[in-house]
Amino acid sequence: MTRKVVPLRRSADADDGSVRPRTIPRVISHQPGLARPALVEACKEQQRLIQKYEPRLTAMVAKILQDKLPPIESWVGAILSSPAPDDEEDLIEMAPREHAVEIAEPWPSVHRGLLDPPLPDRLDVIVEAQQVIGLVSIDVEPALPVTRKQAEAANLPAHLLFAKGEAFASVGDEPANGDALLEAFNHHRELVEENAEELLERLRHVAVRTPLEECTGVVLALGPEGNAVSVVTREQAGKLLVERPFLARKLGRRGSPGKLPDGRDIKTIPIIVWAKGHVSVQTRDVVEAD
Repeated sequence: MTRKVVPLRRSADADDGSVRPRTIPRVISHQPGLARPALVEACKEQQRLIQKYEPRLTAMVAKILQDKLPPIESWVGAILSSPAPDDEEDLIEMAPREHAVEIAEPWPSVHRGLLDPPLPDRLDVIVEAQQVIGLVSIDVEPALPVTRKQAEAANLPAHLLFAKGEAFASVGDEPANGDALLEAFNHHRELVEENAEELLERLRHVAVRTPLEECTGVVLALGPEGNAVSVVTREQAGKLLVERPFLARKLGRRGSPGKLPDGRDIKTIPIIVWAKGHVSVQTRDVVEAD
């Protein structure tokens, strides 16, 4: 008997099939007397704004980590929709937590929420839409720049060594700017989507002999030659992230994000992506079926 691995998509958008970021609503603030339908509509608009601007927020987080500034829990993002109906220029900002606490004083519930201990390795974001303010915790997946020296020192699993020269040909020695970080984030997400079927097929084979929760997907970009896709153990994958503590902690997470109605556990599988001179840890949810 072999174990089958079935993919699950978290909150996939019906419009384009993209995967939304994992978000945890913390606080909602609105004017007294707001009708429930209006509140629901405002919350939906907040979700749309988070999805739209997640890449930009993630690039900002990557810059913070790259510059070795305080950890992301010390920062708060903001997405403030434009007050003009015909103006598409929304405000996207990142500020130290103490500044965000001061700015949020007009909204007592959000202010109290920011004073509560933040969730580890996640970004709190203030989102405003239709005069409703939300405080949401986002699990970001930044693509961080890798220098040529770091790439050459990476101790890849033996069966991926053949790809080393080509996979890391695009790494550079200069720090990446915001536009490069944003481009890398979007490219990494696209690579995971493009290689999802092959990753799933490899998981089906590896899960026969290795517990699924110990598996890690790997996608290496090989330029014109295509991509190298594999599944390794978390221990092997950790060698790629030895100098990236934030990503290493994401790789080390265990546990199930939930269960299906039939009682089966949902497993979150980390996927290391190395492309365009950047490395990130993406995630996908799967279940096992005997």
